[in-house]
Amino acid sequence: MPIRKSSDAEGSVKPAAPKENPALPGKRIRKLEDVALEVKRLREQEGLDLTQIREKLEVSYDVLNQLILQSYKSVMNTPVVFEVQEKIRLGIED
Repeated sequence: MPIRKSSDAEGSVKPAAPKENPALPGKRIRKLEDVALEVKRLREQEGLDLTQIREKLEVSYDVLNQLILQSYKSVMNTPVVFEVQEKIRLGIED
């Protein structure tokens, strides 16, 4: 039995719009989890150093250092500091 092709079968799959990377700086507050995954990817896959990652993602040295070290001796509340820095970056006041 021959396979039938419906007239709208070809048009049923629309090309997906390219997704925006949620870790890149933009006009919204990013999630620390997204930025942490992008930091890891940039270090491992692209071989960028910390200065290059900091400039690309617009993240402070302190937050970046905490993400890299993942130390149990962390004295900084990284999620809170990251959120405050994101608000400063976007010019949002509480």
